[in-house]
Amino acid sequence: MNAPVTLDSHNQHIAAAYDNRPYVSKAFWYSSPGHLRAAAHLYGVDTVPLERARVLELGCAAGGNLLPFALAYPNATVVGVDLSPVQIEHGRHIIEKLGVENLQLHALDLSKITREFGEFDYIIAHGVFSWVPPEVKQALLRLCRENLSPKGLAYVSYNAYPGWKAGDVVRDAMTLHGFGAETDEERIGSARAVLGFLSEGMAASNGMGVALQNVVRVLREQSDFYIEHEYLERFNTPCYLVEFADAAEQAGLTYLGDADPHTEVPAAYGPNVQLRLGLIAMGKPKALRQQYLDFATGRNFRKSLLVHKDRAAEIMALPDPEKLKDLRYAGRFVELPTTPQSDARRVVRNQRGNSIVLESSTMESVTTAMTAAWPRCVTYEELVAEVSKTPSQLTPEDEVLACLNALFCKGGIVHMSMGEGPYDRDSPDVPTLIPGFAYLHGMHAEAGFSLGVFNLWHNAIGVSLDGAQAWLLRHMDGQSDHKQLLAKLIRAWQQGVVPGSDGQSLAGQRNLDAAAQKCLNSLIRVLRETAVLR
Repeated sequence: MNAPVTLDSHNQHIAAAYDNRPYVSKAFWYSSPGHLRAAAHLYGVDTVPLERARVLELGCAAGGNLLPFALAYPNATVVGVDLSPVQIEHGRHIIEKLGVENLQLHALDLSKITREFGEFDYIIAHGVFSWVPPEVKQALLRLCRENLSPKGLAYVSYNAYPGWKAGDVVRDAMTLHGFGAETDEERIGSARAVLGFLSEGMAASNGMGVALQNVVRVLREQSDFYIEHEYLERFNTPCYLVEFADAAEQAGLTYLGDADPHTEVPAAYGPNVQLRLGLIAMGKPKALRQQYLDFATGRNFRKSLLVHKDRAAEIMALPDPEKLKDLRYAGRFVELPTTPQSDARRVVRNQRGNSIVLESSTMESVTTAMTAAWPRCVTYEELVAEVSKTPSQLTPEDEVLACLNALFCKGGIVHMSMGEGPYDRDSPDVPTLIPGFAYLHGMHAEAGFSLGVFNLWHNAIGVSLDGAQAWLLRHMDGQSDHKQLLAKLIRAWQQGVVPGSDGQSLAGQRNLDAAAQKCLNSLIRVLRETAVLR
């Protein structure tokens, strides 16, 4: 007789899966405490300031989503929990190497956590809820109630219906075809074979054909790691928003809104969606109205925010555009070249690669001001002052608010901060790297190193440097000014310590000032663009 499948055996299976193929632990800007605090403000809910906040992440892997916050706010208390001892040990090793004193990682089953574990102002569970047994789902929500401070905010992400219905079909086909596979490689191979079948063997009469092929198209670009942990795990149970909100309510919590607040604004999807939703959802509770919107948009992922049930009366039905005035903003914009086929409007690309059209001179002024300040924040008042320099029929205040609302509705175009951002508190006179970058950049290409490189805005970043620039990183410790860095580089070149930018030795050569200046200027430009310099 087979032994009964218990929660412990499920947890052991999940832990083993991530021990064998560790998760690449990255930073996610939309789950950072700074972003969550700004999002909550737009819904009318006050939260705890970041400087001394207590933050807990459930399913933290090696801590890649916690390190940016811990490094930016050294007086905060930061804790991570994960089932995988291998990932936790890897994260602890990195924490020790970086000398981070306010971040602790624990290999724990979250369902065993009690009130005694501590009270936290921000609880983050990204990529956990859909991938665990029902008992752990209940425990996660119970933990969010029992261990959340009175003004605390919890973030829980999960796969959502109706958009994940096609994903369910693809997952079922993968699971069926991989039945009996004995190794991870065999399971992955079977899964990719199914992608080929669904891509090229679909009957024209299949009513789900377009939706299935959309899923297949995305999956073909994904890594084996993603397919294994997203589609081939023992558990992957999407739900409707109303089901999640009801479970949260039963646990003593209430639904605040989404961590991407713009996605809850019907007008962002066009007047037809806004009108029809208004008619069918009139007078319905907040979560149900949002469920109708999910039906309209085919949403497949939710990043839900929760607070204690006794705060329900504070929550606004939709994000309040007026509250955009209270926030600070950061962004970097680069103008894209025009082509003969394009119109005369200027197009810029932001720090995450999103392109937007500059519809007005106000938008140009706002994005230019943000770029000049990057990676620091600018306030609403500073933007008004900038726009005031150009005469207009509208008041600068109205123009800036309309511009910020337009950027907000596009989603993820600018970083939002309630109060000072992570780069606003100091501005060293000499080139100074953010904490941890030099080490992480040097290690990220090492086999088995599973923690991504980030900036303090919680952006996952990649920086490609030549040998000379990588050598210079070690000396950008806040002790050497521009002139001193040039002298060190020239001396290293002449002594043959490091090759030139083209990889050739410069040992014994003279008159290297111009080459060194070009190398350092290029490095500083890249580091500023990626927000790696303070």
